Amino acid sequence: MPEFRIIAVPYELGRLRHGVGRGPDRLLAAGAEEALASAGGAVQTEVVEFEETFERTGYGEVDACFDLIRAVAERVSAAVDSGAFPVLLGGSCFNGVGVVAGLGEPSPGVVYLDAHSDFNSPETSLEGYFDGMPLAVLAGDAWQAMHATVPGARPVPQTAMVLAGARSFDPPEEVRLAACDIAQVSAEQMATPDALLDAVRALVPEPAGIYLHLDLDVLDEAVAPVNVYHAPGGITGEQLADVAEAMCREFPVRAVSLTVYDPDFDPEGKVPPIAMEVLRRVASSAA
Repeated sequence: MPEFRIIAVPYELGRLRHGVGRGPDRLLAAGAEEALASAGGAVQTEVVEFEETFERTGYGEVDACFDLIRAVAERVSAAVDSGAFPVLLGGSCFNGVGVVAGLGEPSPGVVYLDAHSDFNSPETSLEGYFDGMPLAVLAGDAWQAMHATVPGARPVPQTAMVLAGARSFDPPEEVRLAACDIAQVSAEQMATPDALLDAVRALVPEPAGIYLHLDLDVLDEAVAPVNVYHAPGGITGEQLADVAEAMCREFPVRAVSLTVYDPDFDPEGKVPPIAMEVLRRVASSAA
């Protein structure tokens, strides 16, 4: 029976418990530990929290983000070394860069569910928003000098990545996506997990281990308003849980993240029950 290690990162970019940085605490309060323990495995929780972020002169937003990425990489690596399965509850999506680095897989695969592609580079970003770039960082297309400072980090081949459920893009991002080798599965194709599973089976090289990134705004905004960037045309909570379960049953998934939940946009509390069901499915599949 696997042990699960929850790594909570309550930050939006470098801001502690701001915006989506409030999501990890809310998911923990909703019963994330109990959901992962539902199949009988042990659960431990770590919270990544720094005493300061922007207070130092000359210290910027991207510096803070990469400090968090390095911290996540170190904690994921320690979890793996102890035989635990890392589950990241993150504010921002960029924490996935640290997860992949910390896993240390010789041939990693990335399956990235998101309403957005997060595939901007600094040159194509219209707003300079760092959390619109994590998939590009993973692929070696952005911030590579900083990426090289992360323990265990190296670019993941685009042919070893799947982007699923994305539907809201900046125009320059669409150009990059059209020219890339990342497999893309639309939200419409996710009525069942089959199209996504087929895309993962076709990854090259065959992954030794997979990072499953679940940005909760992959959900349709009518199902659950996840954050300020939620969008129509997404998937249902049941479809998200089905995908998580199928991925963990069919492939060597080594870590899972749930990210970008801002409770301020969810006054009716629709997101936590969906997230808890996802975690229960992950736990049962891993068991």
